[in-house]
Amino acid sequence: MTTSAQLTRKHSGSVERLVHEKPIPLRLAKSELAEAHDKARAEGRSSSNFCRLIHLMGMARYRELGRVELGAADIAGQG
Repeated sequence: MTTSAQLTRKHSGSVERLVHEKPIPLRLAKSELAEAHDKARAEGRSSSNFCRLIHLMGMARYRELGRVELGAADIAGQG
C-alpha cells in the first residue's frame, strides 16, 4: 500500500539513486541473518537498508586499510 508520505517524497538531486536491476545476492548463516533482521528492526530500518549501511561501513574501512582484514573475533562472529 502506498502512503501519502511516499506519494509526496521527493528525491534529492544530491543523493545517488540506487540500482535495482542487478542486486547482489548475499548468503548468510541462519544466525547472521537473524542478527541482521533483529538489528534492522531495532533501528526501525528495513533489512535491506540495514545491510546496505553495513556494507557502506565495511567499504569505508576497506578503503582505509586497502585490503580485507578480519580478526579471529570477526570470523567467529564475536566482533
